[in-house]
Amino acid sequence: MKRAARAPARRRTSHSGRPCKPAKILPVIRRKDLPVVHLPRQTRSQGGKTKLTNHRAAIILHAISCGCYRETAAELASIKAETLSHWMGWSGEPYETFQRLVRKAEAGLESRMVTILTGQAEVRPELALAILERKFPQRWAKVTVVAAPPHHLTFNVADILQKVQERIAQGQLPRATIINASVKTGKPHDPRPPRLTVVANPTEETEAKPT
Repeated sequence: MKRAARAPARRRTSHSGRPCKPAKILPVIRRKDLPVVHLPRQTRSQGGKTKLTNHRAAIILHAISCGCYRETAAELASIKAETLSHWMGWSGEPYETFQRLVRKAEAGLESRMVTILTGQAEVRPELALAILERKFPQRWAKVTVVAAPPHHLTFNVADILQKVQERIAQGQLPRATIINASVKTGKPHDPRPPRLTVVANPTEETEAKPT
């Protein structure tokens, strides 16, 4: 007996009829990949019990060590980015220990990336030049030479405007360059072409009249 074919699943839509945005899928973090974190007990008396647990701290440290931004690490740990920002600025425990671990994870990521780049510098010399430009910009950064204007060409806007006003008063400027000329208000210009009208010849009218 043949199995009946299933009907295709209907696409979810919003109230306005538009298709809903697909849910953001984050990578799955396995527990065995997480580092072992033991944070000290909470000493900050303000507020309630902290959400900074050893498990959340391990997820954040693992994401940062893999190259994720802090905002992405916070999302992986099921917290808001503002919450992580607060944790990085608060004093007392367990926040101070957590801050040191985060900075250590970021330094470890930077060290690994630099090791990879310097290891490939012999094969790709442009990588070595890029590293030198960023590490020693005073000696290796690209220098852009911009030509300065000649010293004998000095412009003073006030003097230029004064000379223009003097030439306007003397009538030396043409009509199109007069700045403060009065505008004559009259009938606006009609952009349409003139209409053609049929006008009878007066000689033909006199000939047609009976005498």
